[in-house]
Amino acid sequence: MTDTPTVDAEVLPDAEVAGLSAKTVAHVIHYRRKTYVTKPAEGYALLKRVRTLLRDGTTDLVPLVHRDGFVWLAVGPSIPIAIDEIETDAGHSEKHTLKRLGLD
Repeated sequence: MTDTPTVDAEVLPDAEVAGLSAKTVAHVIHYRRKTYVTKPAEGYALLKRVRTLLRDGTTDLVPLVHRDGFVWLAVGPSIPIAIDEIETDAGHSEKHTLKRLGLD
């Protein structure tokens, strides 16, 4: 009988840790045929507010500061919205990714 090695749920093998080095540098919000690019702080604030509104089933105006200015978004259960997290480009620095997104 051979012993099967077990992996502790809290400890990740080195190969898996290497793939988790990417960092969120921006959020892209897709809303009514428009796309807004924000820094992580604004993106996380919007994401938190959207989750609360959807959980409660209510609709409200939510402010969003983005790379081109400021906008109010109507957010609610019947209004489509998508929020993507943008991570650093493979093989490039955070500064390079921010410059490519126009956030530098």
